[in-house]
Amino acid sequence: MLDIGVEPYLLSSSLTLVVAQRLIRRICKNCRESVTPSVRILESIQSRPDFSETIGVLQRQGVLRKTHDGLAGVRLYKGKGCAQCQGSGFVGRVGLFEIFEVDEDIRDLIMQRKPASFIRSTAIMKGMKTMFQDGLAKAFMGETTIEEVFRVAL
Repeated sequence: MLDIGVEPYLLSSSLTLVVAQRLIRRICKNCRESVTPSVRILESIQSRPDFSETIGVLQRQGVLRKTHDGLAGVRLYKGKGCAQCQGSGFVGRVGLFEIFEVDEDIRDLIMQRKPASFIRSTAIMKGMKTMFQDGLAKAFMGETTIEEVFRVAL
């Protein structure tokens, strides 16, 4: 908005909440099956710079158990394909969300014309759940596949 000429004071005073969303495919409940995650998938998750924060968020939400190895015993899911999903393994869509409240600190950053990446990192430090974290939670709970999360949220 600032790039198209909206003044920072107008933007900071009118924003109260920021929402980002992406839709991903939902696993068919009729043919959903549990699978053990591959080493490659686990390494992809563990190699992320925000891995520790992500595990902490998912543990506080109750998605993951509180263990030393945050991904210990994790199960993922996939749809094997059936008549209900016409062999695709998916039926419908589910949203991935990133939501943060615009508080006084964020308003100050907008007024100072700080880069979006800096504002986003500040929101994450203040507790914002990222789209990737929301996607991982939904993959671990069997709503979607980890491949869908990687495709859409990275």
